[in-house]
Amino acid sequence: MKRYLLSLILPVSLGLASPAEAQDVVSQIQALAAENADAYASPLTEGLAYTLAAGYMDRSAPMSALGFDVGVRFLGSRPSREHRTFQAVLPESIVFQHPTMGERTYHDPYQSRDESLETPTIAGNGEGLVLVPAGQFEADLLEAGENPDDYQVAFPSGLSLPVTPLVVVHATLGVGVGTEMSVRYLPKAEVAPELGRVSSHGFTVSHLVSRWVGLPVDLTAVVGYQTMSGEGFLEASGTHVGLTGGIGAGPMDFFGGALVRNASSELTYRVENPDDLPGLPEDGAELSVRSSTSASPGYVLGARLQLLALNLSGHYTFGAHDVFSLKLGLGLP
Repeated sequence: MKRYLLSLILPVSLGLASPAEAQDVVSQIQALAAENADAYASPLTEGLAYTLAAGYMDRSAPMSALGFDVGVRFLGSRPSREHRTFQAVLPESIVFQHPTMGERTYHDPYQSRDESLETPTIAGNGEGLVLVPAGQFEADLLEAGENPDDYQVAFPSGLSLPVTPLVVVHATLGVGVGTEMSVRYLPKAEVAPELGRVSSHGFTVSHLVSRWVGLPVDLTAVVGYQTMSGEGFLEASGTHVGLTGGIGAGPMDFFGGALVRNASSELTYRVENPDDLPGLPEDGAELSVRSSTSASPGYVLGARLQLLALNLSGHYTFGAHDVFSLKLGLGLP
């Protein structure tokens, strides 16, 4: 079968793994025009946007002056069941140039081999659907002595991606006046085989609002930013602003709150269609899959356990995409 790949724009000279080895997200997007590529990759691009803007809280109140904490944080966005499949979009018409038939236009040139148009996204599993020539397009191929199977369009299989992950080193310092500052950093590394090598950095500033007013619980305002990038194929960033409230009880700390999240992500790839298969993007065309959130609300529940200098914290952000976060740290609160 004639095949074409949507391969990653990736500078090989940097010594990174090839798309087939590292960037499965892109190398798996086969036989997809822009609309189908968007639908297939959306659990990743949307999930990444929400993950970056999910918030990075540890406790109900900021650290005291010169308190510090260094740890490793893992976040993941869980795709919903609805994000595991999508309905494929078939081309309404194609213009096909054949040496013996000349140039012809065909309407509704393809149909699903299995009738159903449902096919897995990157988060789903199973084989992708296959489109086969239909109607007059199929008849003319047979008349010209062509094998219609050579013009099949195979959608990619699902990669069973359970979460859209982010791993960062997280460092926090109390600066006094009820304020702490956190920075997060990921050097160029492979977080997941599907993404290949990426880097990330960001920061959060937290301030104890309740120190200015009498409240029975800690009330903290937070604002933060996080970005992620891959070698020319991935750019994403997210911001969050919110309020959390909570209370400490011995070694335990419980908190909850609400966030407003804004984020965007873009996955860029280049079409390889050297056989000029009809109905597909032109060979060498550069396309992008984009996702964004705007003032998306998120609701946070979390807890922290402090054992001497060691601590374990986590929180869950509910919203359009649920995101969980776990952090293991070492320091003095």
